[in-house]
Amino acid sequence: MSASLIVCADGGANRLEEANQRLGKSDITPDFICGDLDSLRPEVRASYEKQGVPILHDPDQYSTDLTKSLKCIRHWAEKSKVDVLDVIALGGIGGRFDQGFSQLQSLYSASRDESLLQGHMFLVNPQSICFLLPQGKNRIHTPLGPGFFGENVGIIPISRPSTISTNGLEWDVTDWYTEFGGQISTSNHIKNDFLEVDTTEQVLLTIELDTTSR
Repeated sequence: MSASLIVCADGGANRLEEANQRLGKSDITPDFICGDLDSLRPEVRASYEKQGVPILHDPDQYSTDLTKSLKCIRHWAEKSKVDVLDVIALGGIGGRFDQGFSQLQSLYSASRDESLLQGHMFLVNPQSICFLLPQGKNRIHTPLGPGFFGENVGIIPISRPSTISTNGLEWDVTDWYTEFGGQISTSNHIKNDFLEVDTTEQVLLTIELDTTSR
């Protein structure tokens, strides 16, 4: 794993420890573990403490462990004099439905709060990746095939209704009004190496990952 910083959000440290054991590795070690620590198993905590990993307890129950981790990352970036730092959240939109919504809430909150994020943020699970497209014209590189993307894509107006135009999909739209309770674009198909989306409001883009090489 190549990253400037590896942070585990609470029980994410359990998942990393399990992955290391399953793969017979011990070289992937987090730089920090952040959260209210209600999910961190005692034996995992003891193992990482023995390795000198800082474990940062934040008991605030009005923010998610993902948001707490974003604060931790931003603090590290400021101390390290790193202005822009993109964040990839592994395990995003996985598990319980309510937790998935809380991760989307953190994604949207971070996009509007520079104390949490200065860069882009991506939520990734084994099947897909999702991220926000800002208002205006967006062009996304979308190569298909092993190691890249599958064909399925969605453009979701989570925060408010939007009018979108697209180029590069099987079913392109022009000046198409989209909102929850009305029309939303899901299960569309990528047909070009580049997808263009023009949107009047911030929208969520989800793209299937190609898993045939796994």
